[in-house]
Amino acid sequence: MRKYLHLVAALLFVLVSLWQCLFWGGASTLPDIGASIRRSAMREAPLVASLIVCGELLGKVVPALGDLGRSWARDALAPATERLTADPGVAMDLLFGESLSSSQRLATRGVYALPVLLVVALLAWYRRPRQVRMLGAKRR
Repeated sequence: MRKYLHLVAALLFVLVSLWQCLFWGGASTLPDIGASIRRSAMREAPLVASLIVCGELLGKVVPALGDLGRSWARDALAPATERLTADPGVAMDLLFGESLSSSQRLATRGVYALPVLLVVALLAWYRRPRQVRMLGAKRR
């Protein structure tokens, strides 16, 4: 297993990145609260802002993935819709501060998982097993 640990860690990082891009890209395109989430992220959360931009691009390239992210974000952020429309300036504070539903909590904790998974993948890549050559150069 140690032989493939760096590949597993890199694949996990890529999958979580894709998942986060889909969610935040879908959240920024919601009709009633999407604009306030996007503005708040651009002001306060640079990692979420970059995930929003990547997710929107991914949604434009593959519309089915954009629809998937939008429906997931709509379901996860449904408890927060009323409060976000009442006070749109504090969208990131509301989403990351309070736990309104389990899917919203999972999505916001995934943002914290990205840097951790990146460090784990880089460490696993650095410590990967290397091929050992016993005889040195080519034989003649």
